Amino acid sequence: MICLKEKLKVVIVEPGRYARITEMEHTLAAEQEAVGGLITCAYPWEEKVCIVANDEFLINGMPLNRVVEGYQVFAGPFFICGITEDDFCSLTDEQAERYRKMFERPELFLSFKDGYTRIPYDDTRQPDIPKEAAERISKRKGLPDLCFAARYGGDDLALFQYGEMGFYPIPLQPGYKTGAECADALNERLGVSRAHRSAMMFGSLCGWDTPSADPTRYGTDGKPIPPSHPKKEQEER
Repeated sequence: MICLKEKLKVVIVEPGRYARITEMEHTLAAEQEAVGGLITCAYPWEEKVCIVANDEFLINGMPLNRVVEGYQVFAGPFFICGITEDDFCSLTDEQAERYRKMFERPELFLSFKDGYTRIPYDDTRQPDIPKEAAERISKRKGLPDLCFAARYGGDDLALFQYGEMGFYPIPLQPGYKTGAECADALNERLGVSRAHRSAMMFGSLCGWDTPSADPTRYGTDGKPIPPSHPKKEQEER
C-alpha cells in the first residue's frame, strides 16, 4: 500500500457511469461528498482494501449502482481505497486498474416478480469512455448493447440485445403506467435513440449484418429515411 496524507488514489464507482481512477482529498468532508452523505465501510475482499459507501443507501432511495459478487448490491456512489490498521490509504497502480476493470461498466437493474436482474451496458454519451468500451462500440458499428420496446402496444416490454436473434420479454417496471413510457425512459437512460431502436429491432429479426441493422438508415423518429432518387435530383437542379 502507498499511504499518502493529502491525496488518496481511489476507484470511484457511480450509478450509470463508467468506473474511473482518480485522486481525492484525504479528508472526511471529501469522502462524504464522494458518497453523498455519511460514510460506511465494507470489506468484501481478503486484501487490505475496502468499499466506502453511503451509510444510509439502503433506506434513502439512492439508485442501484453495482453488485459486488458474493457480497451484496450497493446503491449510490462508492469508492474503493486501501486500508492500513487505522486509516484509509491509496490503492497501488495494480489494484486501481484491477478494481476499475471489475466495475468498469454501468449496470441496469430490472425488476421481476422474484427479484431483479442486472445487465452491464455501454453509454456512448459519456465523456472519457474507457478504451475497452470504445473498442466494443466500434465492433458493434455504433449500435448499443441493448434496447427496449413495448410489446404489441401492451404493458410488457421486449428487450433486444446486440448479436442475439429475437427478444426477451420483460415485465413493466415499477413507476411506469405503460410499456411505451417505460421503454422510452429506459432507452433514454441507456443513451439509445429511436434510430438505434429501429436498427436493433430489425437486426434481431433479419440478421445483424443486414442493411436494416444500420442506424444511419433511420431518422430521429425511428422511421426509415426514404431513398434518394437521382433522376428527381437532376430535374430539380
